[in-house]
Amino acid sequence: MAADGQVLYNHSLQIRVGILTVSDSCYKSLLDDRTGQNLKDLVEDEARFGGFVSVYKIVPEEMDDIKETLLDWCDDKELNLILTAGGTGFAPRDVTPEATREVIEREAPGMALAMLMGSLNVTPLAMLSRPVCGIRGKTLIINLPGSKKGSQECFQFILPALPHAVDLLRDAIVGGKPHHGDLDNLPSPPPPPTPPPAPPSLRLTVERGIQCQGHEEVKKDSGVSSTEDSSSSHNTSSVGVKQIPEGIVSRGVQAFPRESASLSSTPSESPRAHSTSRFSTASCPTPKVQSRCSSKENILRASHSAVDITKSSRRARAASFPLTSMDKAFITVLEMTPVLGTENVNYHDGFGRVLAQDVFAKDNLPPFPASMKDGYAVRAADGPGDRFVIGESNAGEPPSQTVMPGQAMRVSVGSPIPCGADAVVPMENTELLKESDDGTEELEVRVLIQARPGQDIRCIGHDIKRGECVLAKGTHMGPSEVGLLATLGAIDVDVHKFPVIAVMATGNELLPPEESLQPGKVRDSSRATLLSVIQEHGYPTIDLGIVGDNPDDLLTALNEGIAHADVIVASGGVSLGDKGRAESLSTIGDGSEPGVDRDDTGDYFKQVLDIDLNAQIHFGRVFMKPGLPTTFATLDTHGMRKIIFSLPGNPISSIITSNLFVIPALRKMQGIIDPRPTILKARLACDVKLDPRPEYHRCILTWHHQEPLPWAQSTGNQMSCRVLSMRSANGLLMLPPKTEQYLELHKGEVVDVMVIGKL
Repeated sequence: MAADGQVLYNHSLQIRVGILTVSDSCYKSLLDDRTGQNLKDLVEDEARFGGFVSVYKIVPEEMDDIKETLLDWCDDKELNLILTAGGTGFAPRDVTPEATREVIEREAPGMALAMLMGSLNVTPLAMLSRPVCGIRGKTLIINLPGSKKGSQECFQFILPALPHAVDLLRDAIVGGKPHHGDLDNLPSPPPPPTPPPAPPSLRLTVERGIQCQGHEEVKKDSGVSSTEDSSSSHNTSSVGVKQIPEGIVSRGVQAFPRESASLSSTPSESPRAHSTSRFSTASCPTPKVQSRCSSKENILRASHSAVDITKSSRRARAASFPLTSMDKAFITVLEMTPVLGTENVNYHDGFGRVLAQDVFAKDNLPPFPASMKDGYAVRAADGPGDRFVIGESNAGEPPSQTVMPGQAMRVSVGSPIPCGADAVVPMENTELLKESDDGTEELEVRVLIQARPGQDIRCIGHDIKRGECVLAKGTHMGPSEVGLLATLGAIDVDVHKFPVIAVMATGNELLPPEESLQPGKVRDSSRATLLSVIQEHGYPTIDLGIVGDNPDDLLTALNEGIAHADVIVASGGVSLGDKGRAESLSTIGDGSEPGVDRDDTGDYFKQVLDIDLNAQIHFGRVFMKPGLPTTFATLDTHGMRKIIFSLPGNPISSIITSNLFVIPALRKMQGIIDPRPTILKARLACDVKLDPRPEYHRCILTWHHQEPLPWAQSTGNQMSCRVLSMRSANGLLMLPPKTEQYLELHKGEVVDVMVIGKL
């Protein structure tokens, strides 16, 4: 027995494990399978399990695909253990338990019970999970949730008995099999707490029989996977050991995760959540679950709160918008954003575009045998010795003479190889023996080396073969790709259209920058900032100007944007509160810190979207700093989807939220396969205090001599109204929310930084 009460096993054969991820999004490469990769690390960790992952696969959420893989791994590959991840919730496509039941010969209900009991100790939403564990032949199959955190916790719940269970099936225990008495000493999951009564809103939903179909990521939050998304901390470390959250100290380079299982328990809501669209799946109001969370699995690795998130006050004419987690908001934007159609463009206009077709070579490159060096084309069989020079092969002119034994022809880089020659001897491996009287021609040279056939010759099709796919569909074209189009003679190609973006600023206090200041007025800088951010990425823009804070003007401007653009981006007009009433969480143009509301008509914009335009508002507030009142909506009209962003009016908040939400959406619309921003690691150049909310802190990235990581220097005071904090900033520190244990990050710590400017 080990000192901590766990049985020690001495395995003579390493446990062979298969990991099967069940996810439509991962199968379509829309999201990275972080859960499967994490399970691989857990399984192969000698300190935990010490197994060997011999096969790993991602399948869609289809019964036949799941069953076929399980049968193959059990009967043909004869694996010892199969861990499935995903598809165990209540959604219609969650069929992993059903597929598993059709494969197994004997159930192992104790393991499923251990996972449920342990998970219920973390969150009552665990009762929505339906894991199945069972045996086929000598293979143990275990269903785990789809989220990285939830699957890791459930794996740890069953880990004390898992090695012994596998050994019992494969008869591979060496050094004595543990007795049941030893197993009695293993730690048991604590009894589940009594679930709290359902909130009134949940009971009302059930009583009325309303069924809400959520997004793919929402369905994965149900069940044991909610142990991550409910934001409950579950520390599996030894008692008394203080651990640093992984969201604070980075463990590896990682960008926005592609898996939808990392969503929070505060899904976005819409005032018309019951309505459906042929473009999207409608969202529905979900009762808030009080939560505490570590930040290691979030989309920006700092998106969950360590404090309770409360709903905003409600207005009489429309439903309120609860705080949405950053990861949920980001995934919602990408899911609701369509990829635009295609158009045919000349290769000159291909820079920055995404190919909508495969481009094949219609010719060989090179189309003739070409010299790679300046030298002499010779017959390799002649060996070293003296050669008569019979002329020169020039680029662009096929040689008319044939090289015979004892002869050589002068060649330059790229020039055709004459008939009879099968090698090139570089100039430096020869000596001049005889030249013409005027010194303009070489008549005889001495070859000093033994050439081999094919030496320094590019054969026909050496670089590109006729019929080869040179540029694949989905390629984001830069200068080299445009050059390849020219090389291939691909004059006209199909590309995805660029989105057109209409930008407006809202607010009665705004003046055009050209005008002189007046009492109570400020110059409009957010519109210029947004237009520049969008144009920096090459997208065409429409300037809708300044719009007053009244429904009629807003509706007119929005209709103009909808008629001429694919995306409408507005700044201002999204602060909390009714007309004439200030909210406690508001600021000048942002709503990020206590203060005075920027405009008391903040809900006019949502009112126009909801009532006048019949748009679907997916979220109206995001739990982040700055940018809390960020709003995202979609409008389906005439068979097309229009994307609408309403960002805080402060230019600092606008530029941050546009980099976080707008630019990734535009990148997806133009067909870029991975629209996420670039995130890298950096060391803090100074101490940084943490905020109760996930914060995107302006910084300047610099590299020191011979250091692998850059240093991130804060731009100083981060108040959203301090425009100077954006000057020279080329990165955003992605800071987690503070906790009682961690109030600040210290100089030298490694953090994640999102790149927003030239490095």
